[in-house]
Amino acid sequence: MKIKKFRSLSFKLTLWYIVILGGIIILAGIFQYHSFKDSLLDELDAKLLEIADETYETWYRKRGVSWEEAIRETTGKFPSYQPLIQLVKLQEEKGKKIKEVIHTTSIEEGSFLFDVRTYYRADRSDIDNLVYMTLSEGKLGSFPIRTILFPVRGPNIVQVGISLENTEFDLRRLMFIMILAGSGLMLLSSLGGNFIIRKALKPVKSVVQTAKAISTDDLSLRIEAGQRQDEIGELVDTFNDMISRLEKSVKKIKQFSGDVSHELRTPLTIIRGEIEVLLRKERDKEEYQKTLKSTLEEAAYLERIIDDLLFLSRIEALEKKEFKKLVQLDEILLKVVESQELAAKKKSISLDIKKVEPAKINGEEILLERMVTNLIDNAIRYTHPGGKVKVSLDKKDGTFTLLVQDTGIGIPEESLPLIFDRFYVVDKSRFKETGGLGLGLSIVKRVASCHGGKIEVESEVNKGTSFLVHFSI
Repeated sequence: MKIKKFRSLSFKLTLWYIVILGGIIILAGIFQYHSFKDSLLDELDAKLLEIADETYETWYRKRGVSWEEAIRETTGKFPSYQPLIQLVKLQEEKGKKIKEVIHTTSIEEGSFLFDVRTYYRADRSDIDNLVYMTLSEGKLGSFPIRTILFPVRGPNIVQVGISLENTEFDLRRLMFIMILAGSGLMLLSSLGGNFIIRKALKPVKSVVQTAKAISTDDLSLRIEAGQRQDEIGELVDTFNDMISRLEKSVKKIKQFSGDVSHELRTPLTIIRGEIEVLLRKERDKEEYQKTLKSTLEEAAYLERIIDDLLFLSRIEALEKKEFKKLVQLDEILLKVVESQELAAKKKSISLDIKKVEPAKINGEEILLERMVTNLIDNAIRYTHPGGKVKVSLDKKDGTFTLLVQDTGIGIPEESLPLIFDRFYVVDKSRFKETGGLGLGLSIVKRVASCHGGKIEVESEVNKGTSFLVHFSI
């Protein structure tokens, strides 16, 4: 499947990177813009207070100077700000009312006034809570006017205003610079982020390419992780481990398929051959009976293989957590020993019980019985006549240990890791003699594993073998 560019992970990660970065830049820009704006207004408010105070001081210090003269003199001292200054006299009695407004001719009559209540509020203010107002654009120009209402004796209000033209120009210039810088930063960051993301995802593409090249015919391919110690390196290691496990599983499946095919083909070939020979000409009764008996034995052999394989499949579908019922392992052991006594007696083998303690575990009785049966049956099968098989069930340190020990032929050390594999037979030359299928110990291991048990094997050639199965209480 070919992934479209806009659907690729690198594109989506880059897009998310741009969105998040853009959001951060916008938030930072808004914060910076308002901080700068507040700073400019604070500076302007300080200048307004300075001009208002200078106007009052000019009028107060120079006796005989009228408010008109004080306003003109102060205006001349701050030419760069072109302040608008006027004095608003409030009526002291007979209600709240503006008594008189004194200003220069540069201010049109009534164009620089607020609501009368605003002036009375300003008259009650002090130096810590002076009233600052912003007069919207109107008759005084196309830009708002930042204004201070400064109370003086009278009651009088010195009203000073400065146009926000320069302030708004500085803010617009800041906005332009921020947009330009933000766009450039976004572009450079996007290119850099895309490069980093592509470089980071390069091993993922290697994983994809390797995965496409892998088939059941060739599972030897691996991905080179280099010295990466990050999540990508972990992904590569996990993928390689998965392929290794898959390779082992496929080998086992192929081996299993080959073994099953071989094991099923042999008895079927024998059955077919004997029947074909039997049908070539008339036979006497004894020959028919002999052939049918041989066919029946081979059919029974086939049935045992199929039964064991189905049993294994059933076990593999189970999980440990499914076993909630308590069963008596000691009773199961005694039952199996009793059922195996005849087989042991036929081979003149002593089947002894050393010690059996009461043992309750969570499990499935049928499965545990099959496990114990396979262990004891194996011990009898591979022990010479006159030998001994001992069983015990002991409790120690919170663990039940089932022991099946024989004095049989033993298992070579190199074969110990393989004895639990399906269809594995230690001595293939004695395969027909012992009657083993190579599935018994596979069943034992699966049953023990499903019940949380662990198996230990101790063996010495021509001296005997001990199987120990440990169950935690």
